[in-house]
Amino acid sequence: MTAPSEKQPLENEAVEDQQDPGSIEALHTAADTIGMVPNVRAKDNLVQGAVIGLGTLISVAVGFLLGGGVGAAIGAVAGLIGFLLVSGGVLMIIGWVRTARKASR
Repeated sequence: MTAPSEKQPLENEAVEDQQDPGSIEALHTAADTIGMVPNVRAKDNLVQGAVIGLGTLISVAVGFLLGGGVGAAIGAVAGLIGFLLVSGGVLMIIGWVRTARKASR
């Protein structure tokens, strides 16, 4: 039997495929598969911010055209909430695909 401090590979996992539990890649894998941890990928966060910002601007413009100042305020709130949810859902699916590609290698 091995000492408790030694790391044992799982049956279907090669030794070189294991991640250090404290590594940034382990955090990325947890964020992609489990969720409920911050996504620290700069590219993902920039894309999400751009989608939310542009979507909110479009929502404000449409709201202003339909209802003036009050419509613009309603459009801003609706755009922030709606595009936050949509962009988060898209990033979730991208994370699943990213993780599935890693697992199939």
